[in-house]
Amino acid sequence: MLFLSDRQHSLSYQDILDHINTSYFYKDCFIYPDLRSFFLNWIFALVNEKNIALVDADISEKEIEDNNLIINKVIEIENPKRISSIEDLIGIIGDSGSEITLFTSGTTGFTRKFTHPLKNLIRKINISEDRKNDVWGFAFNPTHVAGVQVFFQAVLNQNLMVNVFMSPKDFVLDAIKKYGITNLSSTPTFYRLLFPLKETFESVKKITIGGEKSDSHLISEVVKAFPNARINNVYGSTETGPLFSSQNDEFVITEQHIGRIKMVDDELYIHKDLFGQTTQLKLIDGFYATGDLIEWTDNEQGKFRFISRKNELINVGGYKVNPYEVEEELTKHPEIRNVRVYGKSNAVLGNIICCEVELHADSDLQEKDIRLFLNGTIQNFKIPRKINFVEKIQLTRTGKKKIV
Repeated sequence: MLFLSDRQHSLSYQDILDHINTSYFYKDCFIYPDLRSFFLNWIFALVNEKNIALVDADISEKEIEDNNLIINKVIEIENPKRISSIEDLIGIIGDSGSEITLFTSGTTGFTRKFTHPLKNLIRKINISEDRKNDVWGFAFNPTHVAGVQVFFQAVLNQNLMVNVFMSPKDFVLDAIKKYGITNLSSTPTFYRLLFPLKETFESVKKITIGGEKSDSHLISEVVKAFPNARINNVYGSTETGPLFSSQNDEFVITEQHIGRIKMVDDELYIHKDLFGQTTQLKLIDGFYATGDLIEWTDNEQGKFRFISRKNELINVGGYKVNPYEVEEELTKHPEIRNVRVYGKSNAVLGNIICCEVELHADSDLQEKDIRLFLNGTIQNFKIPRKINFVEKIQLTRTGKKKIV
């Protein structure tokens, strides 16, 4: 039975068993050349209750030095465990005392590492007979928390994973049809780059959206494209793992968050109890200021929406502009494939609003058309003064739009 379908290398569950039962060596800090090697090293380490660090292939020398990493060091296990079945593998992983170190994406210029007990990372995984026929579109970076969650959800239910991470639109859509993908989990940017669609995909039963701020327009487009899918909008991070989930762009503070979540001047603060182990966070009375700003939709019921990153608000002549608000309006235009809004220093206003626009292939949209489209939908000072048309919006190694 196939576990991984990848353009480079496939991997079956029998391959996993064979590797576990014939190997003596692993790397505790492994930069992977391909997903097959990465997953085999990872599984062998976890079965033998060894701690591992999951490292991006493009990690910089400075990041290696700052985090005191020793890359690709080969370690021997004298008496490694041998197992006879996938059911044994699932049980061993579930009971493993291993710890996994993950690294934040570094989009804000500083990469941090967090160490999580494996049991914490898999505690919310749904393992059941109902999930045996799931087929996962693997659309997250495998070294980050969302990719880790998909991996465990798949392997613990003996599912197939199809690697579509950072793949072209046509490849993703062909994979959904070819393999009958039932579950897709990725960033809002991933889904935006699939639109517009000329058909619907009925095999998909669950869509998870996370890693970036989503919005109601995107969710409505996803609902139309995947009519049989249940939508799960997730807020989480490398630091905490999944924290909030919702069927739309509105989240709720539940009983389990009481005493661990608070808002200070509309900024989300998270208690250290919800974080993995780290020495790199500045805490205030045990709480970490996330930099994520929220707006209350129902204060009494604890309902709110994320609106922006605090450090991404743009000061234009004394007015604070939320770039996500402008992006949301721009992506409603049917000829715009993707967009990034940012501020640029200006001697008179402090900053001006700029944007990069990626059009669909058959579009001849002009700057004046974009400004006319925005006129009346947002305030004039929020309309970009400078519009650059680009072939492709640059993404981070986690598949998010790169912060300028």
